[in-house]
Amino acid sequence: MDKFSIDSDAKIGQVHLKVSDINQSLQFYESFLGFKIVKKTPQTVFLASDDKFPYLIALSKARSNNSSKRAGLYHFAILLPQRKNLADFLSHLLEHENEIKIDGFADHLVSEAIYIRDPDNIGIEIYRDRLPSEWKWNSSQVMMAVKPLDMKGLLTESSVWTGFPAETTIGHVHLHVSNLTKAKKFYSEILGFENTASMQGALFFAAGKYHHHIATNVWLGEHISKASRNFVGLDYFTIKFSSKDKINDAIKQLESHKITVKELEDGSFSIFDDEQISINLTV
Repeated sequence: MDKFSIDSDAKIGQVHLKVSDINQSLQFYESFLGFKIVKKTPQTVFLASDDKFPYLIALSKARSNNSSKRAGLYHFAILLPQRKNLADFLSHLLEHENEIKIDGFADHLVSEAIYIRDPDNIGIEIYRDRLPSEWKWNSSQVMMAVKPLDMKGLLTESSVWTGFPAETTIGHVHLHVSNLTKAKKFYSEILGFENTASMQGALFFAAGKYHHHIATNVWLGEHISKASRNFVGLDYFTIKFSSKDKINDAIKQLESHKITVKELEDGSFSIFDDEQISINLTV
């Protein structure tokens, strides 16, 4: 039987976060990062890179700021369209380095990345991709690494930071899990992403020859708690499909493996992985 492959145009759509204080988070996401509020409900604030939909990030109040080790978000990654955008952001970050928690900087061969944390310690990667023609593949495995970022060279391209450009997207999500074998079974064998890379304690998965849309790691240990949407961190993320037919193919595949698929009022579909990490499938 042939391996099921997810829609080659599937991408990460949005990330919904649970935060301890929405106003405090808005000081960061709106005032520092420059996201715009595109919709507000009594429970949730929706943010975009400009003042139009689709939104990229949603913030809701968490029931509890739980500190135990559990499955969930390691970081989500904001993808910028050009290297100059990353240079502008780096310059902006360095101007505010005493106010923002900086996690580090890296050259991953396929991309250049900056790592920071929000007021709730939620990890955020801000990155730009090198051209796919510059990526090196060994069969189905893409070569990635963690090398020093050329900050000096990057800053030569910088000018005034004016916020994220309209073409900004959520490039990928990286998740804490308790078991990589189970993660590979769910994300690759069942959901149909290609396992594109691995490193110590981590696996990377992608659709359509991207380097990765989803990563999983066991760096918190293999005895962590299941994910919960009650606590600060990830509420859910969305996988966006290119057509109704493609999403229907994925739903049939999931149901054939006894994965519960629930249709929601907005027409999207809700599933959970083995760690109880919540995922919505959308068109």
